[in-house]
Amino acid sequence: MGLRSRISVINGFIKHPDDIVFSISNWEKLKYLIAAIAYDFGIAFIFIIIMNALSPVLEPYENLLNAESYTIWVSIFIICIFTPFLEETIFRLPLKYERNFLFRGISYLLKKDLSIFWIKNLRIIVYIFAATFGFVHLGNYTNTDFIFYVLAPIIVGSQLFAGMIFSFLRLKLGFLWAVFGHFSHNFILIMLAFLFFHNVERDLVDNEQVRIKTTGIAFTVERNPSFSCDTLQNGNLLCLRAENISLQSIIDTLYPNQLLIIRDNDQLDLDLFSKTAEGYSKKEFIEVLKENYTFKKAADTSSSH
Repeated sequence: MGLRSRISVINGFIKHPDDIVFSISNWEKLKYLIAAIAYDFGIAFIFIIIMNALSPVLEPYENLLNAESYTIWVSIFIICIFTPFLEETIFRLPLKYERNFLFRGISYLLKKDLSIFWIKNLRIIVYIFAATFGFVHLGNYTNTDFIFYVLAPIIVGSQLFAGMIFSFLRLKLGFLWAVFGHFSHNFILIMLAFLFFHNVERDLVDNEQVRIKTTGIAFTVERNPSFSCDTLQNGNLLCLRAENISLQSIIDTLYPNQLLIIRDNDQLDLDLFSKTAEGYSKKEFIEVLKENYTFKKAADTSSSH
């Protein structure tokens, strides 16, 4: 059985969930796990494309997780071990009636066997748990309004689908496979962040007037923050060197009398070097930053203060 066939089996489960466990070897279960994670990321990629297309509308909504920063090892523990085990215990373990101690407690109090009800309504129950898992992630965002909730199924679309994938792993392979699938999903995300955002240099500007270079810091590093800046009497920048410091701190230092708030407060290294004796104006510098980073609008900044 190839990847396409396994995805077809997963689709069959999504349409009609059941709790009949596969009687297959661990090697075959591992193949299903790999297929499920590949399918999960394929759908997530589609949602990323949709969200990028809607970026002008989604721009005001700040993901609070972007404000958190930990070392790579702490991130792996929290995001890849602790969180998957906790969320799978809450949202997937109870999908089996014999493991749903709350429902069994209600059954005991009512002195009525509810297992038949559970089996008959398993499809709805799986959908409810998956939807709850997905929509819980809306709590990661701020600045919510009516449009936000209209777009909510798109904003957490990848989590909604992941909820069904993990439900498949839990009911067809076993609870530990759902935990391992969730771990694998989050671990891949951590590694992608490490490869594409941590210690990655990029030139914001490099022309005959100035060079502005940044190095992203996705995870906390053991390095003291530092900031130095040389300016002319008119305020133009000759050079600027910032290490392991938040972009918001740089902006607050250079523009103390302006209400300029970054939506995602990136930690970074930043180098600016003016190639002319006239220096580089702060007005031009902030325009470069606005082209490359998302700033909160005036209404958002006033509501957050």
